[in-house]
Amino acid sequence: MPIVGVTLMDRQSEDKGERAMYRTANAAIRRLVETRETAVVPIDTRLDANRTGLRTPAEVASLIANMDVVLTTRLHGMVLALSNGVPAVAVDAIAGGSKVKRQAEAVRWPVVFTAEALSDEELNEAFNYCLTEASRAKARKCCARAREKVEDTGEEFVRALAAQVTSFQVHREGV
Repeated sequence: MPIVGVTLMDRQSEDKGERAMYRTANAAIRRLVETRETAVVPIDTRLDANRTGLRTPAEVASLIANMDVVLTTRLHGMVLALSNGVPAVAVDAIAGGSKVKRQAEAVRWPVVFTAEALSDEELNEAFNYCLTEASRAKARKCCARAREKVEDTGEEFVRALAAQVTSFQVHREGV
């Protein structure tokens, strides 16, 4: 029986005029788990007021790493799942997609939906895919891609900082 982590957004601010649809997204995930025989593990990724008793980032990551699949409307749920090689069915709860969708696209994770364009059939198919070894291999590739991007960004930052320091030293010595 699959062990499924469920990480849902419990509220969403509507900053920048975005239309939050987290209730729609959460309801779709709840319908999915109600129709499947799974061992569901609620996972709260927040540490300030964690409803599931998790106290540290390591506890959250460890629990997610032991799931067969993660169903999530939270960026942290998707990122922590993929970083541990666990397939995630991610639903972006902002109309049109926002950070969850953009992050999935950045690492080329294919199982991401927007709440307003979500169907129960597609969600079920995505869940089935996430139970396959092919999806686990894809999650590992996405993790490797994300690590490469972080390393490249770090190297780029160090080069830019070094250029600024050199420029400052030249300016200071020339004054």
